[in-house]
Amino acid sequence: MIWRLICLLTPLALGGCTLWPPVEDNDPDPPVQVQLRQLEHHSFELQILATRGAKLCLPGQYQKLEYLYLKARDEAKAGFDKDAEITLLQYKTQQAVIQTQMDWLEYHTTCFDHSYSEVELKEKLLVFMALDNQFALNRVELLPDYQQALRYAATILKRQSHWHLQLTGHTDSLGTSDSNIQLGMKRASAVKRFLIEQGVKSNQIAVFSAGESMAMDDTHSRTQRLANRKVEAQVLVEHHAQSLHRVYSLKDWNAVRESL
Repeated sequence: MIWRLICLLTPLALGGCTLWPPVEDNDPDPPVQVQLRQLEHHSFELQILATRGAKLCLPGQYQKLEYLYLKARDEAKAGFDKDAEITLLQYKTQQAVIQTQMDWLEYHTTCFDHSYSEVELKEKLLVFMALDNQFALNRVELLPDYQQALRYAATILKRQSHWHLQLTGHTDSLGTSDSNIQLGMKRASAVKRFLIEQGVKSNQIAVFSAGESMAMDDTHSRTQRLANRKVEAQVLVEHHAQSLHRVYSLKDWNAVRESL
């Protein structure tokens, strides 16, 4: 009898673990994934610095910053997350130094070609602001890819405090005209809030709504309706804000940068 009871209970004991509810996988992303996302953003920072003229005006500093970025990227990809973390700290320190030096050069010398860099930066900004697939049907939440594009746009806007952004919300043709005007304004306001959360000054951004008034015919096209659900951006530049405070000769740079 005892032997038969043991035989009956053994399968239950061995399979008992299958009766427990599954454990939810709420673990955070592994450190290497977080670092790779940080590095993706730092790669964009390097592009912006190059556009502003860092390669030409601060070649040694830019080369050092680029070296630290590449080193941290290789360490993260190889799984040496602790080494990558140390290198990223060195990168951020160097990045702060080069930003301070570039700010001084930009406002006290003629090293940077303002007109060229501003045109290129403006084009980059508008590309990010015009990303497809911004909003779902009748929603104001920003879709994930649009959020990432806006993070890049914010990186540019934060360095261009004399730029002003006009955001106009649009909707598809579904719904009433009045409700779509309100929806367009909510979408533009959602984009403004997100940019402010990324560090852009609120006084740089104005919001408007066009509702469905500028929507292309989308009655029978889901793709076209999606394209009509957007926030359109226009950049206005205060050119007088770029006047140089004082122009030094570049030969004075070595003497001045010690104080920065």
